[in-house]
Amino acid sequence: MTEKRFTCHIVFQTHWDREWYFPFEVFRHRLVQVMKRIVTGLENGEIKQFVLDGQMAALEDYLEVCEPSMAERVQSLIQSEKIIIGPWYVLADEFLVSGESLVRNLEIGLKQTEQYGKSQKVGYLPDTFGHISQMPQLLTQFGIDNAVLWRGLDSNQSELYWQAPNGSKVFTVFLPEGYYQPLLDSENPTEALTNYVEKIKPYATTSQLLLTNGGDHLMPQYGNKTAQISELDIADVEFIESTYENFIRELQREAGNDLPTHVGEMRSNAKAYILPNVLSTRTYLKEQNQRMEDELTGYTEPLLALTTKAEDHPDRYLENTWKLLIKNHPHDSICGCSVDEVHREMETRTMKLEQRLASLQTEALTNAGIVDPTISGTGAWKPFRDDSVFTVFNPHPRFFSGWVQGTIWLEKSVESFQLKDRDGNIYQPTILATEQGRYFESPLDGFPEFRDGTFMTIGFQAKLAATSLTSFEVVEGTANVFTKVKDSLIENECLLIQLEQDGTLTMTNKETGKTYHGLQQFYSSLDAGDEYNYSPPVNDLVSVARLASRPLVQKAAGVELLTYQLELELPSGLNEERTGPSTTLVKNRIDVSLQVTANNPQANVTISVENHAQDQRLRVKFPIGSEITKTYSDSAFDVVERPAIKEEQFDAPKQKEVPVVVEPSLSFVRVEELAFIHRGLQEYQIVDDSLDVTVIRSVGWLSRDDLRTRGGGAGPHMATPEGQCLGTYSFTYAISIANETNGELATRAHQFRVPPKFVRGSQLATANERMVEIDNERLQWSSLRRVGNAIFLRLWNPTDEDEEFKLRGVQKVTKVKLNGEEVESDYRLAPREIATFRLEFEEGK
Repeated sequence: MTEKRFTCHIVFQTHWDREWYFPFEVFRHRLVQVMKRIVTGLENGEIKQFVLDGQMAALEDYLEVCEPSMAERVQSLIQSEKIIIGPWYVLADEFLVSGESLVRNLEIGLKQTEQYGKSQKVGYLPDTFGHISQMPQLLTQFGIDNAVLWRGLDSNQSELYWQAPNGSKVFTVFLPEGYYQPLLDSENPTEALTNYVEKIKPYATTSQLLLTNGGDHLMPQYGNKTAQISELDIADVEFIESTYENFIRELQREAGNDLPTHVGEMRSNAKAYILPNVLSTRTYLKEQNQRMEDELTGYTEPLLALTTKAEDHPDRYLENTWKLLIKNHPHDSICGCSVDEVHREMETRTMKLEQRLASLQTEALTNAGIVDPTISGTGAWKPFRDDSVFTVFNPHPRFFSGWVQGTIWLEKSVESFQLKDRDGNIYQPTILATEQGRYFESPLDGFPEFRDGTFMTIGFQAKLAATSLTSFEVVEGTANVFTKVKDSLIENECLLIQLEQDGTLTMTNKETGKTYHGLQQFYSSLDAGDEYNYSPPVNDLVSVARLASRPLVQKAAGVELLTYQLELELPSGLNEERTGPSTTLVKNRIDVSLQVTANNPQANVTISVENHAQDQRLRVKFPIGSEITKTYSDSAFDVVERPAIKEEQFDAPKQKEVPVVVEPSLSFVRVEELAFIHRGLQEYQIVDDSLDVTVIRSVGWLSRDDLRTRGGGAGPHMATPEGQCLGTYSFTYAISIANETNGELATRAHQFRVPPKFVRGSQLATANERMVEIDNERLQWSSLRRVGNAIFLRLWNPTDEDEEFKLRGVQKVTKVKLNGEEVESDYRLAPREIATFRLEFEEGK
């Protein structure tokens, strides 16, 4: 018998996209059928063990609809470790969701595994479209010391270490041929396996090889797979049934520590597609997701932490809400690369989240006595009372001084007024807009009614304590009102912005005198790609938006507003051959509003795009006026320096993509002293001396195999007409001077995304005390929430220096890992460190 030099571990698995080329319920019914085969095969000894894709949502989906007898059989197989589960709740995209969402994803997944058995301790990331820099730190803080992955890594070895920016390392298994390998079910398994092991042997640094036998939504074919494996006789390879944990254990035993280390992100497409333009597919989904993340982590959890005692805290309701959000995070979902039915269902989840989060915030205000939803209760602020007293919530654990803005409803007509806080301080608001309308309320113990009144959007300069609720009373006095000016210029102490005749902006930094020309030019080019990749046709055409209306400038004390309209004439789509533009033209309209407020180095922008064109990519351009060599943008728990990649290729060889030129961003991009701060516009590119941000990408196919930029298909060739994004879409962003550190810029970006919020009700009769305050403007917070009797604050350090800080208002502080394990505590975060603190307060606070 030939001596076996290699051992190939065969891991039976399925990769389960909850929704993709079929909608969720169709795939769930398929899961019922697949699970029947898995369960029967395991019970009959035809398969020894089966990995359920490293995510708990698939199991949860199945158990909701399967028969009780099948649920018992599945749970028995989990407890006997024949069905391998965990650790994630879903397999999420890493660049399009927040770091906090990734933490809760893993936290919920691991918690669920404990209900059924135990989780595999494997950082399972088989099909993610690239990987964030901080994933090793997330995994190690949850007690996972390894990762298994495919896309994004350019490695000549299948075993290596992966290091996060803070130094955390995980042992990493690279799948050079990917995870989709149902080779035992092929027509000629011996030939398929022989070819496979010859491909992966050159990557191996040990005698241990891996076959991930399975694929997307697949079950093992009928038959005794264990017997089939025992009969395999291929050259110098012994085949055994195994699990990822067993395989990794053997690898680590042989590999030792002398392995290469990859540091930071993985976004290379040298070995596999990373499908980079999913960053801008269906941008409306990205905007909706970030808005819901901001509402949940930015407002709802901090507000509940501030107002609600442990016994009243809605733990289960919140966890269920997190699950609803995270179900929009699998890569085929949030990336926008599924059939239209899938993305309609995502929007339904977003609608449900909006309803849930608004209700939870009202519950928090009720718990604090700020509002009372009953007529017969003892609370001060009853149903049907107007906002003659209203409250502003500052969720940030730092003092806020600046412009706050929101809408109040007043039952009595008031042309002008001032505001007064609990201490008697007077504030002069600016009335930004008024609208007559009816307010509707439905008391818990009374008949629902409408009340007539006036909705007024106001803004004013406020000073707000950290993590506080501050109430303001409408009193007699004079408010500021806008004055219309025949001009095209707005300014404050920091900026001067001029609208030019060609529809672009000229912006001057008043402190330095530096002027930027040609900012915010909107332009469209053709896109013959699909939901995964941008691909220009051979005969591309660029169309530039032009000024279509006289600008309106409105000025008041502390705030100036510039509004105007652009018109973009462009082809209605591609020609029939998809080689160039159609002969039919359409006109898109872009409504633009810029606002500057006192002492603020940024202009806040709202755009509304009325899109009538298909097969196109709409971008907005920000020329810097000098050579760009690098940019900075944020990702999950990190700010990443990125070299400016200016050479762009458009023709890819077979089974390859052209090199990646677009970059990801969660909330801001910095180019020298200019910053772009945003919600939902997560793809950018450096083109010559300009920062170009993708606003809308209109494509009508899930995947095609005739792209110039990708040498083959990436999924089923299915039409997705709603991916053309016809209709009206709105986005908010800011154009900013960035003279500060990246940490301070990240703080400003967070405050742009989560500004102080107007809420109903009054707490004028109670003291306005901060809950917790940090004194370091460079440190970032991602979570402030109650768990049991304690408040947990998560901070992260975006800098390369140790950052010290103080926590005010707290009696006891304990530092813990993401899994809750206590660690040595001090008031310092190492460079790029993620740290969680359990805060305990004096009784009654």
